[in-house]
Amino acid sequence: MKYAYEPYTHGRIRLRLLTEADLPATLEWRNRDGAREQFKNSDLLAYEQHHGWFVRYSEKSDDLVFIAELAATGERVGQVAIYAIDRGARTAEIGRFVASPEFLGQGVMKEAISVLMRFAASELSLAAVYLDVLESNERACRLYEKLGFEERGRADGLIRMDRRINGYL
Repeated sequence: MKYAYEPYTHGRIRLRLLTEADLPATLEWRNRDGAREQFKNSDLLAYEQHHGWFVRYSEKSDDLVFIAELAATGERVGQVAIYAIDRGARTAEIGRFVASPEFLGQGVMKEAISVLMRFAASELSLAAVYLDVLESNERACRLYEKLGFEERGRADGLIRMDRRINGYL
């Protein structure tokens, strides 16, 4: 069962757990041309598929999807996630990043990912996070490098990157 984490705020970004009420917005963000092509599965998703995923996700204790909001206004700026949480190894994968179109190019997703790493270090006591990114997604690769990620390998069109986060407070 999923632990009900309280909203986590740092700077101008607040992370709160995804709710069923967020699904229409997150599905629209994910299905948007230009966004869905950056996911491993770039097919358009129907609401029923998205909702089915949410039901399965709701039962997982090692999978946390957050809505990133502007702390001052509550406006949703995007979605970030941390999953495959391994408390023994103190690692997890991060991803499922998707921005609200109104906030593209404003740096808020960079901030949201940074706040997610801060949450992972302080609330989950993780030491490192990793992610996979499509080799063709050069913009995301540059962003992750700015956030301190380093490439660790390539396979099947994906780049594996990781970053130490202990002390990331």
